[in-house]
Amino acid sequence: MEQDHKELGRSLGLFSFNHKVPGTVYWWPKGTLLFDLIVNDLKKRLAKQGYKDLKTPTVIHLDTLRASGHYDNYREKLFFTGNEKEMKEEKVDWCLKPMNCPGSIAIFNEEMRSYKELPIKFSEVGTVFRYEQPGEVNGLLRTRALTIDDAHIYCNENQIEEELIKLIDFIHETYSRYGFSDIKVELSTRPEKSIGTDEQWQKAEDGLVKALKEKKIDFNENKGDGAFYGPKIDFHVKDSLGRSWQMGTIQLDFSMAERLDANYIDENGQKKHPVIIHRAILGSVERFMAVLIESTAGALPVWLSPVQAIILPVSEKHFDYAKKIAESLKEVRIEIDERNESVGRKIRDTEMQKIPYIIVVGDKEEKDENITVRVRGSKDLKTQKIEEFLKEFNA
Repeated sequence: MEQDHKELGRSLGLFSFNHKVPGTVYWWPKGTLLFDLIVNDLKKRLAKQGYKDLKTPTVIHLDTLRASGHYDNYREKLFFTGNEKEMKEEKVDWCLKPMNCPGSIAIFNEEMRSYKELPIKFSEVGTVFRYEQPGEVNGLLRTRALTIDDAHIYCNENQIEEELIKLIDFIHETYSRYGFSDIKVELSTRPEKSIGTDEQWQKAEDGLVKALKEKKIDFNENKGDGAFYGPKIDFHVKDSLGRSWQMGTIQLDFSMAERLDANYIDENGQKKHPVIIHRAILGSVERFMAVLIESTAGALPVWLSPVQAIILPVSEKHFDYAKKIAESLKEVRIEIDERNESVGRKIRDTEMQKIPYIIVVGDKEEKDENITVRVRGSKDLKTQKIEEFLKEFNA
């Protein structure tokens, strides 16, 4: 049976939408926690690879977007800002940022960099804003405010292949971590509207092809669908229903550093423009979460479940023992169901919430100082000591 992430989001208490603000998401506490678990896990793994996190402003000047080429290529998707008078007179100089890269380059430009520092890896999990058409907006899959796990790698031409191979490996490793194994790869080439020279585009396309062949990865060519500043590799994953979704992307850019005057000092003491690798591993975090939720039908892996275990006291007199158990399980994200309902009703409700572990405590458990555990998807009950449960939980 098909699982719609929009329905699952509400029923699992993760997120909701409001028709008055289409294309945006209202994250509930459990959904916010899930979002943060995914992002923080990625950041931790990226830090080991030398990435440095940035935060750039939400509002950007139109002159910057004109210089970068985004204004000409994304104008119809921009959210302009200004007071009422400025809007009416079309004298608006600002908009909400549609991309993170100009901000990253602005920080790169704050210092004169040396070739010895390259590659420099700046990452930013930043929210960008794009006016998608009303008919295109679709839950988390297509939003007008989307969070991109962006990064920009500033390197020289000799470092390109090594960095591309690292990225390809990391993307496959990340998708495997979430249970996605059926990955399709596309190479998108120069579109009709683009910036940069023929030579730059040829070098960029050749670089991407070389890395894919080095990794012996089969790919389809998607002619004319590259970014306006460079060709790209897109990674598509299939969900449990066999539907394909574009997630991560690697874009090789020889032109934007020149347009935004980004330089480093080479070994000969001369100014030189770095090559910029734009990349996202998850892509839109919102879309990634939609596919993950639908693929698992909400039964998320234990490490991602906002609530990993729930304690069901048989009656009110077992509340204190339930709290004692919860205190002993501090490393587990745990709740206590203190509603005045039967244990059977509580178990049914918990199953609907897709919580991995149900812990029942009553007279016998309190007397013997143990717990009765039921694992998601199983009807079996297991009585065990807290230490035994923790050992299995951490296995």
